[in-house]
Amino acid sequence: MRVLLLGGTGNVGSRLLSALIQREHTVFAFVRDPSKLAPGVQDKLAVTQNRCDAIVNTAGLAAMAPWGKSDLPDIVEAVTTAALEAGQERGSPLRVWYLGGQSILDIPTKKCMIMDYVWIFPTHRFTWNRLRSLPPSAIAWSILCPNYMNPLSETTYPFPAEASADNLVASASVPPDWSLKFLRIPLIGVYLNILSQASGYATLLEDNADLVAKDLLDGHDSKWIHQKVGTKQRQH
Repeated sequence: MRVLLLGGTGNVGSRLLSALIQREHTVFAFVRDPSKLAPGVQDKLAVTQNRCDAIVNTAGLAAMAPWGKSDLPDIVEAVTTAALEAGQERGSPLRVWYLGGQSILDIPTKKCMIMDYVWIFPTHRFTWNRLRSLPPSAIAWSILCPNYMNPLSETTYPFPAEASADNLVASASVPPDWSLKFLRIPLIGVYLNILSQASGYATLLEDNADLVAKDLLDGHDSKWIHQKVGTKQRQH
């Protein structure tokens, strides 16, 4: 697949670049000042001129605290607008992966997100709300929603042989293998449920990168289209 990668020099993006190459995608990597990305013009032209089939956006940093400033909403809006316009010109929706966080995943059996109880990285809610407002035929999007990611190696290229999407358990909408313990305790049960297990969801940057790269091989047959995707390190 021909993939436009945005943010290819960051912690996630640099690993994704290597993973995409390892999976034999044709990669167009663009690294720019986020303020120049906001209008979306250059992204649209890049996708149109290079006939890209997919976009992976890792550009922008989400603010952890509610009062923190972040350029991520502007970048998400620019990428989404560019993907919409390019898809209309092509006559078919683009495949787009966005980077989110575990806080926008749902708590099993509850009609709410983790963020509704633990208010961290609130800008990811913008990504979720923006994408779910689109008609299903507009963009074939997915949001990768990991918890904290550690590097397997400080060297980002070549892609390490031991890194693989198979090292992860992944699920749609909710964190994989999420326990329901403490949920029935009045008032504080949901808080205890989240805080008692969130730390067990640290994963490796390279494994998450390969999950996206491997999934793009499925194109529009991907099971993750229009899904928030949670990940957890597989226990061997």
